[in-house]
Amino acid sequence: MKTTSLDLFVFADALGWEQVRKREFMTDLFPCRSRCETLLGYSCTCDPSILTGCLPSEHGHFSFFVDGREERPFRSLGLLGSIPETLAAQHRVRNVVSRRVAQAKGYTGYFQLYSVPFSKLPWLDYTEKRDIYEPGGILGGQPTIFQHWKDSGIPWVRSDWRQNDENNVAHLKSEIEKGGVRLAYLFTAGLDAAMHAHGTTGAKVDEAFARFEKWLREIQELAGRNYETVRWHLFSDHGMTDTVQVSGMMPEFEELKLEYGRDYTAVWDSTMLRLWFKGGAAVRREVASWLLVHGEGRILSEQMLRDNGCYFPDGRYGEMIYLLNNGVIFAPSYMNQRRVPGMHGFDPAEADSAACWLTSEPCADPPRRIEQIFQVMHRAMKNLQRT
Repeated sequence: MKTTSLDLFVFADALGWEQVRKREFMTDLFPCRSRCETLLGYSCTCDPSILTGCLPSEHGHFSFFVDGREERPFRSLGLLGSIPETLAAQHRVRNVVSRRVAQAKGYTGYFQLYSVPFSKLPWLDYTEKRDIYEPGGILGGQPTIFQHWKDSGIPWVRSDWRQNDENNVAHLKSEIEKGGVRLAYLFTAGLDAAMHAHGTTGAKVDEAFARFEKWLREIQELAGRNYETVRWHLFSDHGMTDTVQVSGMMPEFEELKLEYGRDYTAVWDSTMLRLWFKGGAAVRREVASWLLVHGEGRILSEQMLRDNGCYFPDGRYGEMIYLLNNGVIFAPSYMNQRRVPGMHGFDPAEADSAACWLTSEPCADPPRRIEQIFQVMHRAMKNLQRT
């Protein structure tokens, strides 16, 4: 016997509106489709917004590494700075060290050292120490949609972000086959990985899209056998931009006669430089003057940060933030040593930055910006409670 209905929410990391539009992606299954504005920042900014319905300035998440003002958990790791750079930069070494640090510190959230120089780690702190998908994981204390679903008593299921897409799809299929769940959240990251590695076009990316579509159609066929009604909602956190230029500003900046940890602290994200000025106003002026002569980006105004819900009065994520122009990335940076073909984290107003919102039937109040996706997931729960 079929279950009455299933509300299925599919998160597709980096499936931007431009890719959906250009590829005419699955127009038959998702006839209702629209652009959904993203926020300034990366997935660590956007995902907590989707899960809580709050802006970064409210939920407290914006970027991973920050100046260790209150806590410096990596003090002892400065000794790793003596490791030759050719060895320290290897992904295998980084992954091993990251796993051991996370275990030693008891971190349950996503943790990766990326390419942060070991010599700079003693001055830094990390923000996502707890799993944002579990109770207590959001820095601002807000409950996620999954806590609401759990409290509702309605049978539900979600993916494990630690698992690969194939495993998460298989898990969802097994739950749909049982026919008991009424709310489901599928987490996928394969498109994001493919476009980072290859850009937004090409055979490898086409293969990733074809594989994703195949999974969705398999889920569609299975759900149709076990549910009378299946309401599909497919969305992303941001889009993806092809890299058109690489900025070598980081090594140039480090040639200035400023001492890291004494005069300033900095985090070089892929598309943003975030700075704290321990040396005071004089150092701030010197750095600002240096940045202004580089045409790769701009210093963000307080108003721009406020408009994007990313203004933190205490400067916890940077007392100054420099954002690169669309398609330009830092390489080397604290995220990557070399050019990455595809990247996100640019100005949200850029066309390639926009996320997408696709549904199988009209949505009463479609989200205009990604934090509003929470309300649709919450409303689906409330509708089921009334039936």
